Amino acid sequence: MNSIGEAIRSTRKKQKLTLKKVAQAASVSLSFLSEIERDKANPSISVLKRIANALNVNFTDLFGEEKRSIVVRKNERKPLVHSEGSRITWYALSQGSSNRMGPIWGVLEEGAAYGDIGVGHSDGEEFLFVHSGRLEFVLGNERYTLEEGDSIYYDARIPHSYRNIWEGETLLIAVATPPTF
Repeated sequence: MNSIGEAIRSTRKKQKLTLKKVAQAASVSLSFLSEIERDKANPSISVLKRIANALNVNFTDLFGEEKRSIVVRKNERKPLVHSEGSRITWYALSQGSSNRMGPIWGVLEEGAAYGDIGVGHSDGEEFLFVHSGRLEFVLGNERYTLEEGDSIYYDARIPHSYRNIWEGETLLIAVATPPTF
């Protein structure tokens, strides 16, 4: 598969699901989902996760899979998603959609933000490590400032969001179980 849009359309059609049904399950408009499938729209990470959940597939399944390797070299990391709206690029730190953990490398541009207030995931746990920079992290009603070397481990069902409050890039390692990427 060449693109995310093609992968979504192909997966949806294989499951004999209508555009309308997937759009409703993913809480996106029918026209927006259609634009995504035609590669006319660049969805956020959270939207792609909701679409994957609506299709009952792992997020990484939307990116296709090549020969699996247990080693991922720095110069071979694949960008999973770059969201213009959030200004975050995520890179896979492992290969395979059957993994029980989903480690990723995040590059947050200055001012980048992720998450809608009041939104959590349907299940799982997440771990986030700040490699460099500074992050404001909101978990439920609590607000944390995380700096280089700090980490947070939390129940992914609790609504959470974060933003880069560093003057420059903030680099993260995140691990989710079950994998969302």
